[in-house]
Amino acid sequence: MMLVTLVAVLCNSQPCIEKIVTTSDQSGITMTACQVNGQIGIAEWLTKGPYREWRLQGYKCVAGTYTPKREA
Repeated sequence: MMLVTLVAVLCNSQPCIEKIVTTSDQSGITMTACQVNGQIGIAEWLTKGPYREWRLQGYKCVAGTYTPKREA
């Protein structure tokens, strides 16, 4: 099975950052589920975490391990 990583791009005024929301190792998501339901998972993740005040700029589903960029 291929590793899938769901990555959120979050902005707060000027800086935008990338954060890993989940991987298929953690939640069992597939690439298709990530692409179709990624926004739903990110919305839930945002309400429960320290990034509630940040705005979701976008998201991506990446095959394999992903290292977030400091600023996106």
